[in-house]
Amino acid sequence: MHRGKAGRGVTLRVAVIGAAGYVGGELLRLLATHPEVGEVRAVSRTHPGKRWGEVHPAFAFDRERVFTGDAPEVVAREADVVFLALGHGESSRVMPSILETRPRLVVDLGADFRLTDVAEYQKHYGEHPCFDLCTSFVYGLPEARRDALKSATRVANPGCMATATQLAILPLVATGLLPERTAVFAITGSSGAGQTPKPTTHHPFRASNVFVYKPLAHQHEAEINRLVGEVAGRNLGVRMIAHSGPFVRGIHAAVHVTSSDLSGRDIGALYRDRYSGEPFVRVMDEPPHVAAVAGTNFAYVSVEQRGDETLVTCVIDNLMKGAAGQALHNMNIALGLPETTGLNAPGVFPY
Repeated sequence: MHRGKAGRGVTLRVAVIGAAGYVGGELLRLLATHPEVGEVRAVSRTHPGKRWGEVHPAFAFDRERVFTGDAPEVVAREADVVFLALGHGESSRVMPSILETRPRLVVDLGADFRLTDVAEYQKHYGEHPCFDLCTSFVYGLPEARRDALKSATRVANPGCMATATQLAILPLVATGLLPERTAVFAITGSSGAGQTPKPTTHHPFRASNVFVYKPLAHQHEAEINRLVGEVAGRNLGVRMIAHSGPFVRGIHAAVHVTSSDLSGRDIGALYRDRYSGEPFVRVMDEPPHVAAVAGTNFAYVSVEQRGDETLVTCVIDNLMKGAAGQALHNMNIALGLPETTGLNAPGVFPY
């Protein structure tokens, strides 16, 4: 197996395990045009032998590439990079056997390796068969963990709503301006629920509807507060109030902060300074909308300030910056590639 340096005439062999889902399809779409990626093996237990285009319409033109039903460790043995786009609880069942094959990089897009507190994990997800591995994974939010990602061989990709929430509050957290028990209002599109139909993702229910789900118990709060606690040096108890919206792609997160510490400070300048060197975060002059980032790896952030009140808004595409795009960004960083490689394409509007 080749393990040469990427970017020096050696193309990467990549495996996507769980490639038939929405996130898996986004990974295939991005990897298909990544200049440093050669062979891509797409693993699906439910669609072995089918062409990619039979499952993902974006590949209907491609009549050659097919899904394999090979075991994850078999595919990993012939891969430099392994992405796992499986349901929560599934990655941990196959991870030990994948790690035994020693790929250069493993990126898990599920929740299995995002937490290091076993009680928090069990509270939200249940039992974990190999929790001792969790501390070996780098939490993959590039804007907060870039240095650690540069030497990472195992990455836990953040959740989509956690990504939007963290980007909305990180500058305030880092400067000690985020009060305890701050609530973030976040609304997500239907693709965030995955490909398997559910009553709450059925089109007649979702199309003209908005509703709160998992009130005061959303699992992404745990990873949000893990990162916030590491940055702030203390537990701030951030609350994320999750809503489902009548659109397919996107997350809109808004946080309202009232504090006398904000008076007389230019919070917009604070955000522009914090994100000035970030390739995928843009601080906008007006509140952004989710359609503007559809199909992109960008996060658009805005800041509105009135005296001691500040409203921060962040929008991302949940399948891209919230999942597949961020995973590819993490791969680029970990392998020493230019960070934006394969991620520069603009989105589509209207979509």
